[in-house]
Amino acid sequence: MKWRERFESEIEFIFSEAKREIALFPAPLNEIGLGLLAKVNPTEGNVSTNYITFLLPYWLKERISGSSDVMCEDLAIGNIYAMLHFFLMDDVMDAGALMNKVEIRDALVLGQLYQDLFRQRYGRHFAAESPMWKDYRRYIEAWGVAVSQENKQQADPYDPGKLAAKSAPVKLCAAGMLQLSGGRDSLPELETAIDLVLATLQLADDWKDWREDLSEESCNAFLTLVRQRISIPPDQPLDERKVKQAIYRAHALDCLADLAEAYGKRLGSIPFVPESLTAFQLSLAEEIREDARLAEETTIKLASGGSLSYFLSKISKE
Repeated sequence: MKWRERFESEIEFIFSEAKREIALFPAPLNEIGLGLLAKVNPTEGNVSTNYITFLLPYWLKERISGSSDVMCEDLAIGNIYAMLHFFLMDDVMDAGALMNKVEIRDALVLGQLYQDLFRQRYGRHFAAESPMWKDYRRYIEAWGVAVSQENKQQADPYDPGKLAAKSAPVKLCAAGMLQLSGGRDSLPELETAIDLVLATLQLADDWKDWREDLSEESCNAFLTLVRQRISIPPDQPLDERKVKQAIYRAHALDCLADLAEAYGKRLGSIPFVPESLTAFQLSLAEEIREDARLAEETTIKLASGGSLSYFLSKISKE
């Protein structure tokens, strides 16, 4: 966890700043906004959050010269606002049918307020005519294409660029920091490195979320691997029993771990990647490998006791 532990004071500062600014939203949007912030704020307790979103500027500072502490703070805080904006967009797109008009209206208005704060933070360092905003449009377009294609084609676990596309705006701080340092020629390589990390993060998330994604399995790269491992025809739906058979009999989780580690090897071949970025990717790959090891351990124990078939007959009823 060195990729996080070294930045505990920075995390505390940027989230306190975000909390201060969101509290200035008009009521009741300020309370709603603070509630959403708390759900991704690691200083609030054991919450699930996208660390790369707000730690990436600090990680990049390890390799990009001329990056001031103030700029890293502003980009990190801006990234928090952008993350919350996109979370709200995802909620409306994914659960809009279950939301009432007031909830949809609040989400869209709040998302716009977050977007404005994001632009204010980035605007402190990048003028409106800055080439960085062209990169921003490119990343937004990549995000838009990825979102619009969900449920239209199967997620491809072997394509890190496509896996990372929904998180493309995260790369904006890299484009901006390289521009200010005079190292813009390095942007394509750094984008590839970040994509490999974001792709690994997507694989890890898809593994954790596979049950929730069964109804929309085309969005989940792990479920794509499951289909391949047990040769399920495209017109045959997956269910929990089949997925667990793939995990415990067909080594689907080992395949996922192999892929995450392969992405890590590709990351290691790219020069001048920040150490913390590499460490973050490695921690994700190690978590998947550990889960695969535990699944294999469970399989061996059950098989040696003659209870594997019984276990597989019961798991779909859990």
